[in-house]
Amino acid sequence: MTAADHNELNRRWVQAFNDRDWPTEAAYRTADYQAHVSGAPGPLDAAGWVAFLQGFTTAFPDAQIAIEGSVSEGDFVASRWMITGTHQGAFQGASPTGRQIAMPGVDFSRVVAGRIAEHWSQFDVMAVMQQIGDMPAPA
Repeated sequence: MTAADHNELNRRWVQAFNDRDWPTEAAYRTADYQAHVSGAPGPLDAAGWVAFLQGFTTAFPDAQIAIEGSVSEGDFVASRWMITGTHQGAFQGASPTGRQIAMPGVDFSRVVAGRIAEHWSQFDVMAVMQQIGDMPAPA
């Protein structure tokens, strides 16, 4: 695959999330997929990733990811993104508030045979907790 192919794979994977097309989202991942996400105590396997996605989309059912930029080299694709949504379900112990959130993040994925095999994602959960009013903003 070329760098353009990796960027397109990443774009389609994110679109599957935005469409809540879970079978397609899963098809873009390898069987031995692992995810490393902010706040998780260790890597998530495929089942852990699905639970993570379900928890997030239950809290923010209208969540949408916009890729703001991506680059690819070798077997890797990296992107900078913004996720927006409305806090409509419990999140990190916080009851729904109806507040809008905007959370920037970055990710880095390793591609094997046209599918995502490993994923690293960094995002600012503390900023989301502040946006939903569960944590005070810094002074």
